[in-house]
Amino acid sequence: MVLSEIFEITRLPFEAVADYHVHCDYSVDAEGTINEYCEAAIKRGLAEICFTTHFDSNPIDDHSLNVIRINGENKPATIENMAPYVDDVLNAHDKYYPLGLSVKLGVEIGWYEGCEEIVSKLKEKYDFDYILAGLHDLDGICFCCKNSYEKLFSKYTLTKLTEKYFEQLIKATQTNLFDAIAHACYYLRYGRKFYSNEIEIIHKEYMGDFFETLKNSDTSLEINTSGIRHGNDHYYPHMPFVNSAKKAGVEFNHIGSDSHHPSQIGLDFEIAVSLIPDAIKGSEA
Repeated sequence: MVLSEIFEITRLPFEAVADYHVHCDYSVDAEGTINEYCEAAIKRGLAEICFTTHFDSNPIDDHSLNVIRINGENKPATIENMAPYVDDVLNAHDKYYPLGLSVKLGVEIGWYEGCEEIVSKLKEKYDFDYILAGLHDLDGICFCCKNSYEKLFSKYTLTKLTEKYFEQLIKATQTNLFDAIAHACYYLRYGRKFYSNEIEIIHKEYMGDFFETLKNSDTSLEINTSGIRHGNDHYYPHMPFVNSAKKAGVEFNHIGSDSHHPSQIGLDFEIAVSLIPDAIKGSEA
């Protein structure tokens, strides 16, 4: 029995929606095969999904994600080891497109200064439809991991942490290697527990330069709905940031569930789709 047969999927109340942030079991922290996600997406009523498996290569990383899982075995995150994932996604498109689901090839790059060369080579090797830059750590310490966020947060004041965070997002954007920045304001996931309520508005001091860099590089942001299932009352980024970004002319092109299990695909999209009307469509093959 496949995973998509053992949990209930609630169909979305509208048609032709795309989920552009999906992790299958090629990501070491995810569960479920590509086919299981595709079957779940059809049940959810999605028109298109984009798989964005993790590709992490930071040599000083402390959260052991620098691997790709192939046939149940963890292999080093190398350009060559991405080949089975790429082939499986392309095959899934051929299989599911006649059934009404467009399947796109993407990747979420774990951003750190110095990854530019390997990302460029990855882009030369594979024809990705969508490349996300995901900032998950600072100083090699994962701030979105339950077992390590306090280690990082205890090193910095909220002001300094936010300064370092947006500094890295700006540097990632300036490379022009990415289509979008993933889960902006991701420090909110655990930061709300650690810092004061000021964390809700601290972005205002740094967002201007970031927004200008996004526009100059033609890089977009995503609406990442995983914040809701994380137990928060907001997406990543949260609405004050989304509103400011839109007023500044920053593009939001896609919604992403950041799903790590087939049951999470398209989850909590009901309100999010109103923020990106153009996401209510599927692209051509």
